[in-house]
Amino acid sequence: MLNRIKNRKLFSYFFLLFILSSNYFAQSYQSIPSIESFNSSIRSIYVEDENHIAFAGSNGLIGYTHNGGETWDTTRWVVTTLGDSMITPSFRSCSITQDQILAVAIASPGFIIRAPIKDIASSSVLYSNYDEETFWDSMQFWDSNNGIMMGDPTGDCLSVYLTNNGGDDWNRVDCSILPPTLKGEAAFAASNGNISCHGSHAWIATGGGASRVFHTPDKGLTWEVTGTPLIQGGTMTGAFAIAFKNEREGIIIGGDWENQDLNSGNIAYTSDGGDNWMLRSEGAGPGYRSCIIWRPNHNSECVAIGSKGIDRSLDNGLNWEHVSNDSYFTGRFSPNGNILWLAGNKKIGKTIWPIISESKSIEKNEY
Repeated sequence: MLNRIKNRKLFSYFFLLFILSSNYFAQSYQSIPSIESFNSSIRSIYVEDENHIAFAGSNGLIGYTHNGGETWDTTRWVVTTLGDSMITPSFRSCSITQDQILAVAIASPGFIIRAPIKDIASSSVLYSNYDEETFWDSMQFWDSNNGIMMGDPTGDCLSVYLTNNGGDDWNRVDCSILPPTLKGEAAFAASNGNISCHGSHAWIATGGGASRVFHTPDKGLTWEVTGTPLIQGGTMTGAFAIAFKNEREGIIIGGDWENQDLNSGNIAYTSDGGDNWMLRSEGAGPGYRSCIIWRPNHNSECVAIGSKGIDRSLDNGLNWEHVSNDSYFTGRFSPNGNILWLAGNKKIGKTIWPIISESKSIEKNEY
C-alpha cells in the first residue's frame, strides 16, 4: 500500500559573518533550520546536487525533492511478505543511481526498494532476502553501475553484496574471499556511513566485539582487514562511520554509544589507505558521533554529526570546534561544499556551511 504525500514547507536558513584567522574558533552554537513534519527516524540522506536530494527512514518512508527542499514527494511502504503478513520496513540506506532511488531496509526480511525519481509512488521491490539473520547496514556506489551493500555477519563473514548494473541485480561476495569476522564483530546502521568508496577502493568499518576496517582495492574482488585503535569489545563500541577523501587519507569515528561523552578512543585517521590508523584529538574532540563526512573542495575539513551535536575540524580531525547542539544522525554536503544537509529524528535540516557565529580562538592541538 502506497501513500503519496507532498510537504510544501520552505526551508528558512541563515548566516552571519564568519571571522577567519590562523587559529580555530569556538563558536556560539547555532540552531540548524529543519522540517519536522516527517513521522520517521531518518538515518540516510543522499545529495545528488543542490536541488536533488533523497532520504529514507523508518515507518517505510522514502522522500525526494527536485527543488532544494521547497517541496517534497514522499511515499510510505508496507510490504506483503511470503507469508502474506504486512511489514513496514525501516530504511537505513539510500542512493540515487540511473534516475531512481534505491532504499535498503535493515532487518529480516531485508528489502531493496526502487523508486523512480519522476514518480516515487510507483516504486517496487527490487531485491529481498528472507534469511532470519539478515541485517543490512549500508549501501554505496562507486559509479552509476557499480555498487556495494553490506550487513552484519551471517556465517563467519560480513554480508557483502555487489551490483554492476545500477542495482538491478545483487550478488553476495563469498565468505572464502572475505576475511572472517571476530566474535561479536558487526556494524551499526546509524548513518549509512559504514562504507566509503573512492576510485576502485571501498572500506567497511565495523564495531562491537572488534572494530576493524575491511578494504578492497578492486571493487570487491579481493579483500584485506586491518585493526583500529578505537574503543571496542562492548556491544555498542567501535567505529560507527568511515570516510575517505582520496585513496590514501581517511577517518573513522564512533565511540561508546552507552557513554556518549567519552571523547577518547573514538576518532582515528589514516594517511596510507587504511594500513595504519592513528588516534586523533584524544580527550579534546567530540564524544560519540554517528557520522563523519569530508567537505568537498576543502581538503582538510571534516564534519562529525551525532545526537549530541555537530562538530568540525579543519586539519583532518586533529582539532575540533563544536558548532551546534542540534541532534542529527547523518548528513551530506552538496557537491560544491557550501550546503550541508542533515537527517535526524522526524526532521531534515539544511544550512549554509560553515555555520556562522561570533567566535573566539582556542588553543590548537599539535598531535
